[in-house]
Amino acid sequence: MTRLGIAVMAGGAGSRLRSVTGSLPKALAPFNEGTLLTHQLERCAGLGAVRTVVLASALRGADRIAEHVPSCEVLVEPSPLGTAGGLLHLPDGVDRWLVVNVDHVSDVDRDALVAGASGPCTAVTTTVEATIDEGVVTLEPGPHGPRITSWRERPTVRVEVTTGLYVFEHAALQEHLDGTPCDMPDLVRRLMPDGVRAWHHRGPWYDAGTPGRLLQAAAWWRSRGGR
Repeated sequence: MTRLGIAVMAGGAGSRLRSVTGSLPKALAPFNEGTLLTHQLERCAGLGAVRTVVLASALRGADRIAEHVPSCEVLVEPSPLGTAGGLLHLPDGVDRWLVVNVDHVSDVDRDALVAGASGPCTAVTTTVEATIDEGVVTLEPGPHGPRITSWRERPTVRVEVTTGLYVFEHAALQEHLDGTPCDMPDLVRRLMPDGVRAWHHRGPWYDAGTPGRLLQAAAWWRSRGGR
């Protein structure tokens, strides 16, 4: 049986949320009846994990986070190692880690995600629409150089984005992290030659890292009964 661990990434300073959190770290931003951190822990409570840890930064309120969840194991990063470097220090005794950014809010079926994950990394993705605030043109070769053959003014494009929810093999983290700073995009790129699976999510998703998106995420979560 696969031994699952939960790792909540809670090392962000949350500078964009200062009007909401004051001097508190992002993880302690209010969310419904609790905080973003307690929301993540509650969402993962029924997954049968053998280990649940919160990754926090000594320079970004790790002590306050530890006080907030005294029954939870908090791994403190003495100096910043980027958005993924601290995963090297996740404890042994776990085969796969469900890694979740503390500001990820969605109704992703985490049981199904964990059960369906494969390879060194499975990343939850979703489709978003973005408007390009320029005239987008198509170029084709011409006798005197490239020529414009079409023009779309401020088109809306659909792109696939990551959502801050992953399943990693413990062995892959140990192999590809070396204790130096590493951000999540760099870690995933290192794993791509071995195969990184995309788990496409079709439901709502919020990156609750700004006051406006935090309010939207909380309102949406309440509208579905907080489940």
